[in-house]
Amino acid sequence: MPSPISADLVVIGGGAAGMIAAATASLLLSPQHKILVLEHGPRVGKKILSTGNGRCNLTNVKSVPERYHGHAPSRYQEILSQYPPSSTLSFFQKAGLLCREEEEGRVYPCSGQASSVLDTLRQCLQEQRIEVLCDHQIESIRFRQGQVFFLQGPVTVHAKKVILATGGKAAPASGSDGSGYDLALSLGHTVTPIFPALCPVRTDPQLTRPMKGMRCSGRVTLLADGFPFRQEVGEIQIADGALSGICVFQLSRYVGEFFTCRTVSGKPCREVSLSLDLLPEYSQHALFSLLSSWVRQHPDWILEQFLSGILNKRVGQTLLKSLGFGPLSLPCSQLNHKQLQQVAATVKDWRFPIIGMCGWNQAQVTAGGIPLTEFYPHTLESRVAPGLYAAGELLDVDGDCGGFNLQWAWCSGRLAGQSAAQSLIHQRRKSRVKNF
Repeated sequence: MPSPISADLVVIGGGAAGMIAAATASLLLSPQHKILVLEHGPRVGKKILSTGNGRCNLTNVKSVPERYHGHAPSRYQEILSQYPPSSTLSFFQKAGLLCREEEEGRVYPCSGQASSVLDTLRQCLQEQRIEVLCDHQIESIRFRQGQVFFLQGPVTVHAKKVILATGGKAAPASGSDGSGYDLALSLGHTVTPIFPALCPVRTDPQLTRPMKGMRCSGRVTLLADGFPFRQEVGEIQIADGALSGICVFQLSRYVGEFFTCRTVSGKPCREVSLSLDLLPEYSQHALFSLLSSWVRQHPDWILEQFLSGILNKRVGQTLLKSLGFGPLSLPCSQLNHKQLQQVAATVKDWRFPIIGMCGWNQAQVTAGGIPLTEFYPHTLESRVAPGLYAAGELLDVDGDCGGFNLQWAWCSGRLAGQSAAQSLIHQRRKSRVKNF
């Protein structure tokens, strides 16, 4: 059995939040303080490599509290305000990473490679002589109040302070396994219901299968019990039995909440669906007038090609079939006034029932987690286990798509790292005064 290891600060989890927490703490602590990062996977930062389609959308300059979700908005507002995106960019620039802002406030490394972000963080850990142990799964934590944490794993670790930054359950291929929730529960914390977010949503495969692989632009509205709840505009991607694309991802958080809690934004709900407006530039009346004029001017057009000047051909054909119009070899002149109204109405409001989520494998982030109310917002220190801190996706905060979740990782990680370091410094000073 290997001999136990002792450290002043142990960070459990070598992802974005964990690495920046360790780096931040090291900047404040003296070389005499030992910082140890424990990662259960074979290498740190694997999930970072897949963010932003391999380019790493590492923050968003428009990271306002309204782009985040959780049960304690006033708490995460306070935390986010302490380390805004400008502070994140300053940190990385000092560390040797240059970034640029692109559309909608998204920020990427100038290299265009997510590996540049990971390499920068790893270099920080090396320069600051922070020890990293990979393939080290923590099985349990015991806490002797006011003294030390005992971390059981391949090697027993004794720690004065611990930062939990294990991530959630999204994208398990990157190493996320949800083990941090069990560790938090064992120390007296609670966990709100967790569910996938920023992922495709499942719908009727009979409706989407003919359009598999198609992409179209439009406005997507989430309907809760038939009433509009939230809208997003962008590219819609259609799969066999699923809808995706960033605009759908932005709404998926509420879909996940519905199937987990039967609520939408905390309000009871019986059913949810998506409405697709495939031509938001036109009103329904204007579209009807346009379609009517085409029928008059081109009476010999067949239904198969009737909407090909408006929509992707397969999408248009599927829409007409969904209305029961056919065969598509018929001339469009056979459509009467009412049927043309139906076509216009469906282009503007095509309803897709939602039957579920696509699960953790396709999710980018975990919604729900350890409540922020169980931590002090100005330090992220636990209220129930003093000396324990938490950061990142493990907490009950999730952001929209577009760099917001990584900004939360950097922000919460830096706050936890700074607070843990300051507590260690205070303890050392107190001990010196006592001994003097």
